[in-house]
Amino acid sequence: MHPHSRYTICMLTHKHIILTAFFALLTLSLFAQEPIPNAPKKTSKGLLFFYRIGNRIDHYLLQGVDTNYITLPEHSWRLAYTNAMIGVNSNLTSTNIFIDPDLVSYRVDISLLNRTTPSVDLGFNAGYRGFGFGYSWDAIHAYTQRLSFSLGSKRMGLDFSIHTSTNINTSIAVDRDPVAGIGFKNNIVITNASLNIWYALNATRYSHQAAVKQSYIQRKTAGSPLIFLSYMSSQMELSDTLKFSDDAERPVLPSLMSNMTAIRTRQIAIGLGYGINYTPNKGKVVLHASAAALLVTYSVNLVSYYLPDSIREGLPDDPMYNLRPSFPVHITGNVRAAVSWEINKWVHLSAWATGENIRFRSELTTNDNIIRLSNWNWKVQVSVGVRLGAGRDRVQRALVDELPVVEEKQKRQNKLPLWVLEYFYSPRE
Repeated sequence: MHPHSRYTICMLTHKHIILTAFFALLTLSLFAQEPIPNAPKKTSKGLLFFYRIGNRIDHYLLQGVDTNYITLPEHSWRLAYTNAMIGVNSNLTSTNIFIDPDLVSYRVDISLLNRTTPSVDLGFNAGYRGFGFGYSWDAIHAYTQRLSFSLGSKRMGLDFSIHTSTNINTSIAVDRDPVAGIGFKNNIVITNASLNIWYALNATRYSHQAAVKQSYIQRKTAGSPLIFLSYMSSQMELSDTLKFSDDAERPVLPSLMSNMTAIRTRQIAIGLGYGINYTPNKGKVVLHASAAALLVTYSVNLVSYYLPDSIREGLPDDPMYNLRPSFPVHITGNVRAAVSWEINKWVHLSAWATGENIRFRSELTTNDNIIRLSNWNWKVQVSVGVRLGAGRDRVQRALVDELPVVEEKQKRQNKLPLWVLEYFYSPRE
């Protein structure tokens, strides 16, 4: 073979090897850039920022509690549909004391039994880990004013509500016997307000929010004593336009109640109660019950009386007079019951009912009567909710390289019996 031909073949061979190597490297680089099937996607920096914030919030919410008894739902965001009913059952009694010509005194009780038309509220609630807001519509226009909100943490909370009702049915009772055939409608206006602050002594193992707000999950049965500080207010106005006769000016209801046209009481109370969460299946279903006895230590009580139009002229409003309570202190209370069902980690149901009582009894007034008031405010609510957002497992996987290594601390041995730790008091974890 000619030497030049041999040189050409060698050059072609070297070029072939170089081109083959170049295409091989190019192919490998292209495959390296393509995503591998089923490989986990890298979390964006924006999501990592929100995951860090959420992880810190979860850490704060679980700080100081025993996670064997209390935990957070898997998903942090919650959207719920609510259906509620609220109402007032009120008794206003005037005890009239009469003295006959033989100087024998006797008493006659005349009571106004007031029942509001129960409202039907349709609404929604949206929130994050128990922080959120809700709104509802009065479907049948059962009241003229309503505002309520609540704030709470794992150990304490605040509940406020104010409610004005005009759609009220009134019946009359004499000495506790209802008078048949006599009734009034929409002649009384009742405004009730309450502000309750509570504190759970055993919040390490008991969650007062688990069954109602479902911001926590009670994994084991536990209970706790509850301390209350409450402000309560009730005002009742007798706006009767029915007269005894065409010639008389005096309306019927005030005449029956010793000329009373309105009564108002404002009270401050401290109380002690108890709450329990029972779960037979590690938090999937939670049954809750709580009650408290409140000692009213301070009250301001006012009453107004009927005035003819000739006297009322020029007055900006009906004057109100001070009423002295029959006792310096008295006892009232509140109750609550609830059931929560965690269908799965996304869907849950709840139903709960509350009742609050405000009462007052006066000493003998200048009109020779004793006034007694007792109002029960009640509410029933059913809700169905869904939980959304990244689950805790997903967040932990995304932050696995950033989470600090936490050394498990040696728990202090507690010498208190288990029944005390679960149902009355346990120190913070």
